[in-house]
Amino acid sequence: MTEFRDLYVVKDIRASRVNLIMNDFAAGLPSPLSFLGLADLLARELRLTPWSAGVIPVLHRVHVSEGRTKPEMENKSGLYAPIETIEDMVGTVDLSLLLHLPGCDSDSALREQIPHRRIAGGLIQNEAFKVEAVTPDGSAFRSLRRGYAMIRPELAERRLITSGDQEGLAAVARTLFPAEREPGFGWIVPASIGYHLLEDPATVPPRIRTRSKTVPHVFAEPVLGIAELVSVRNERLTGLSATALSALLWRWEARGDLVLGHATYHPESYQPHPTEELRIHG
Repeated sequence: MTEFRDLYVVKDIRASRVNLIMNDFAAGLPSPLSFLGLADLLARELRLTPWSAGVIPVLHRVHVSEGRTKPEMENKSGLYAPIETIEDMVGTVDLSLLLHLPGCDSDSALREQIPHRRIAGGLIQNEAFKVEAVTPDGSAFRSLRRGYAMIRPELAERRLITSGDQEGLAAVARTLFPAEREPGFGWIVPASIGYHLLEDPATVPPRIRTRSKTVPHVFAEPVLGIAELVSVRNERLTGLSATALSALLWRWEARGDLVLGHATYHPESYQPHPTEELRIHG
């Protein structure tokens, strides 16, 4: 692989009203794809190569907003009807980011791009965060305050995916909630990790009112997978070599009819044991 460089750490971001509903199957934490979307936006704003960015989010605190459980009602023509929308699952998130931005040579230029950006729809509120260039290896985690890095699972058998079929969802559930938990089982959580395309981008018909005149609008369905939360104090992170850290970064990977946030989730990257009953996607 080419030399791994241009790694930055953005410390102590606070974002409010962050969407904590990842997709139809997972909720409670921000999706890793949200951070990957922010990383790609920053790369584009810095005139870097699109789709080249990598990211590892570190969650320090996630506070779920209680919101309103019922909408306020009003009498309209003898019938009571809601006059407001029930609040979705949103929250305030304190986090740090490891950002790989190939070609970025200025931490000050990167810092200027971050204020008032959004993470999963939630606005970055504070301007007291720090941006530092760091050595591209596990030492990058050592200066962060306590928190959990959201990464792809270390064990290959946990990198199964499903787009909602019953067998796939059951396989994910069995992995998340085994009958017996082995010592050191760790924190694994359901996560939105990509999309299953329902149309071919090369042949999809043009559609009106799309966001881009050059990027085709393609219908897709969400893909559920599993992510792992690992303490930034864990030697699994702090002891990483440059090559191993690069392999952990979330990056867009498009192959066939799947667009995923990490290459190792693709079915070709993991061949299940013949006795396992696992359907990759519906």
